[in-house]
Amino acid sequence: MPRLQGRIVLVTGASRGIGLAIARACADEGAKLILVARHSPPLVRAAKQVAGDPLALVADITRPADVARVFRAVRRRYARLDALVASAGVFTFKAFTRTTLAEWRRNIETNLTSLFLTTQAALPLLAKSRSGHIVNILSISSRVAFPNCSAYAASKFGALGFTKVMAKELRSKKIRVTAILPGSTDTRMMEEFDFPIDRSALVQPEDVAAAVVCALVQPPRTTVEEVVIMPSRGSL
Repeated sequence: MPRLQGRIVLVTGASRGIGLAIARACADEGAKLILVARHSPPLVRAAKQVAGDPLALVADITRPADVARVFRAVRRRYARLDALVASAGVFTFKAFTRTTLAEWRRNIETNLTSLFLTTQAALPLLAKSRSGHIVNILSISSRVAFPNCSAYAASKFGALGFTKVMAKELRSKKIRVTAILPGSTDTRMMEEFDFPIDRSALVQPEDVAAAVVCALVQPPRTTVEEVVIMPSRGSL
């Protein structure tokens, strides 16, 4: 029996990278997927790679109206949600003195404000589940400061704090909350660096997806609160 048989799982940032790997892994375990991403062509391509005819919704999750539209669609289709996996993210690698206000806002809105919006919208549907679960894909930069990452680190430190508060507030509602903190992962974000990287030595999106599935399949008595996944060779 697939371990997520029949569960309804929504993944943001699902058109590529970690988000797509998570969607594929959950679908392979029997879950019914809702894929959310900002741009239609890559989302359509991603949906073809995910088993079970997923529902694909184009939305900018930094916009309240888009978020509301997504969860109205989920309510109409399924009437509940079993897991929200927040994987959308952006990354700016630039010295603080060169970081623009637009770049700062882009990191904060995509990596942090989107968690506020999607979590708030998802809670009524998660409350109708017997196994409600929120999984936030964060970063080792939620705990460790790296130079040239001021906007990104600020958003990720805030996202980890938000996740920890949600874990405490939602415990009484029987909604579990998990933070996944990958180190350097082989995604498009690596293109931001201005030095060569051996991408084969990095964490792979499928490694992060395996950790998400592991958290989701735990019995109700168990919560995986935080997972750190690092390249065996260490940080960049």
